[in-house]
Amino acid sequence: MKYILPLIAALLIVSCKTTDIVKYEYKSTTMLGSRVLTVTQDSVVSAFSGRSEPTRTARATTPEEWHELTASMSAVKLEAIADLESPTNKRATDAAPYGSVKLSTKDSTYHASAFDGYNSHKTLVPLMAVMQKIAAKR
Repeated sequence: MKYILPLIAALLIVSCKTTDIVKYEYKSTTMLGSRVLTVTQDSVVSAFSGRSEPTRTARATTPEEWHELTASMSAVKLEAIADLESPTNKRATDAAPYGSVKLSTKDSTYHASAFDGYNSHKTLVPLMAVMQKIAAKR
């Protein structure tokens, strides 16, 4: 009986963990600098810092963009994204930007393993297509 209460408490703590992503962040790094694209339900912020003048732009996220981001992650297990290998390794010789993704929920942050530019593991390809589309929109 004395083990049941701690077991129930542990189950409650684990079950409170949410998987709804509240922030998507894509970072692309080259020898010239880094660009970070951060998307929340309210805003899209693009920031560049590097050898040239730093820039920062912000705009509102459209409902369509947020829906596309959410749909692109529907089949992805957040706990597994750190172990997804990149299909190419051109970033090792500066033939491609060093790309990375960070996904945040209310209680956790998940980092994907590094990849070339937008060329991520096949599991993250739908997400990267949406992020690339958002990044191109001014």
